[in-house]
Amino acid sequence: MQTEVSELRAQEGKLKEVVLKSSKVVRADVCVVGIGAGPTCSPTHSPQLKEVVLKSSKVVRADVCVVGIGAVPATGFLRQSGIGLDSRGFIPVNKMMQTNVPGVFAAGDAVTFPLAWRNNRKVNIPHWQMAHVQGRVAAQNMLAQEAEISTVPYLWTAMFGKSLRYAGYGEGFDDVIIQGDLEELKFVAFYTKGDEVIAVASMNYDPIVSKVAEVLASGRAIRKREVETGDMSWLTGKGS
Repeated sequence: MQTEVSELRAQEGKLKEVVLKSSKVVRADVCVVGIGAGPTCSPTHSPQLKEVVLKSSKVVRADVCVVGIGAVPATGFLRQSGIGLDSRGFIPVNKMMQTNVPGVFAAGDAVTFPLAWRNNRKVNIPHWQMAHVQGRVAAQNMLAQEAEISTVPYLWTAMFGKSLRYAGYGEGFDDVIIQGDLEELKFVAFYTKGDEVIAVASMNYDPIVSKVAEVLASGRAIRKREVETGDMSWLTGKGS
């Protein structure tokens, strides 16, 4: 699922194409700018990258561009196998992680599966926690133990002494309720769709995300009005 870039091509001072190491050419007009050394090419006509021009016309000094072009599943070898693929090349599976072929199971970044607490919406979540759970469910069903996937997506990381956590599935959110202090980098963000919380992210606000994941996994919906007040004692078990 990893894509490597060998060249960026520009036209009239703006990024136009990305050349992958496979020699495939992809049209692109967005750069994520980082700090580093030795760019392979430039969005200007100079041999070394010096500046990136944003869509707002703002010019940012930079010596490296990382181009976000997305990723595709490496499932081409399955096209003549009889195993179904969707329009994007992912392998659709059911709650038991079984493909359209009886006795054939799939798990991990290359599958779409029904997310139980989002009304069984077919989703693809490329994260190791999901792959771990999916693999376990697939193995149980290979052993005729009749297991179904019902987990809430959960991920986390820690960088530079900061704890980041996320739970749920936020695609389609229409509002974000933030509690805490953004300036102090200690906050929680609730992603809502209509009246329902569909995902939560936090920085240095543990264990709130874990608590939300537990509530969602229990089948109880969290309403927008419950998180707008700022009183989360009902969730953490603290306070009155």
